[in-house]
Amino acid sequence: MLGNEWSLVLFTILVQTAAGLVVVSETARRAGDVHSPRQLSWQIPGACGLAALGLLVSLTHLGSPQNSVLAVANLGDSWLSREILATSVFFLASLALAMVRWKRPERSASGLGILAACLGLADVFVMSRVYQLPAVPVWNTVATTLGFFGTMFLTGTLATGVLFSIQSRQAQQGDPQAAQQRTRLVGVLFVAAVLGLALKLIGLPLDMIALSAADNLGTSGVSLLASAGTGLLVMRLLLVLAGAAIFAWVAMRILAGRSAALVQASLVALCLVLAGELLGRFLFYGSYIRIGL
Repeated sequence: MLGNEWSLVLFTILVQTAAGLVVVSETARRAGDVHSPRQLSWQIPGACGLAALGLLVSLTHLGSPQNSVLAVANLGDSWLSREILATSVFFLASLALAMVRWKRPERSASGLGILAACLGLADVFVMSRVYQLPAVPVWNTVATTLGFFGTMFLTGTLATGVLFSIQSRQAQQGDPQAAQQRTRLVGVLFVAAVLGLALKLIGLPLDMIALSAADNLGTSGVSLLASAGTGLLVMRLLLVLAGAAIFAWVAMRILAGRSAALVQASLVALCLVLAGELLGRFLFYGSYIRIGL
């Protein structure tokens, strides 16, 4: 990986996870008909924290905080400028939503929640467009968009599940109506996780096709997956699949009303998937092959 691309790895994963937290939790709130201020109350503040951390990390890639002002000065022609603006607007909308619900917990603020979720989706789309460069054929494919949205749904769902598993265990002790809501919410989490995993698996063969096409252009695309690269790819898949499997087990336990070890297991699932995503993003930036000028 080149230079300080680690900051881009962290920025993209943090912001995509934040967007997933908002999209999945707000969808679950609508589908589960959640009105209690205790249910799903930690997800939006968590998303704000991740988005803020992502923005701070992105400053290290710019070299100087002052450059962030200049980076948004070319919105008409630059997807990078749009990415910075989209991430900032998404963060502000999520922060406003968190503040409204903190000050007035009885308010659902559904309109603002839908807006924040839509801005999160738009942010991930803009982020994917930054890397669809004609001069970098390995990135210039729909697999980049599928991969970024797959990360958003998968990590966002598992992060939502970690927080929900804690709240679910607490709710079981004093909320007799929690079972019905729990079933609906877990159903949304399960569907979102499957969607994220499916996007990842669909994008994988497309990545291989892009690497093969790079070879045809006279570059060493497939060789990037030789030796250690192949091992990292296999490890990435195993980590993501293991995390998804553990999360599915956690979801079934929550549906059965059993709380033992759910928080620990959901944390393990999230850590496994995040480790897999870090490896995947490492491979993504390592596949940088520029054609022409």
